[in-house]
Amino acid sequence: MSLPAGGWRRLKQEKRHKLQLYHDILCAIEEDAIRCGAARPTRIQHYSRLSYDKMMGHFGEMEEKGMIRRGSDGVVSITPKGRKFVEQYSELINLIESVGL
Repeated sequence: MSLPAGGWRRLKQEKRHKLQLYHDILCAIEEDAIRCGAARPTRIQHYSRLSYDKMMGHFGEMEEKGMIRRGSDGVVSITPKGRKFVEQYSELINLIESVGL
């Protein structure tokens, strides 16, 4: 296999707004909890496609806002406030898409 002209390039990924990042992280926590019984940071990082440092920064913000809890064993869980955010964010995205924006 040969390199394409200009070498390997990463596909440009659109920047995500902080609200979208929160949604992606919360969905990753929920997905990991369903699949494995407990959400762990490394798997959440993989599902949410974030660097570990950025994800941990967002964890701090989300914990301060009462959206997630982090246990001393490393397990991350969503609070009722976090679940409500996911539900309302999804409704908002559906509304935006329904009007063609």
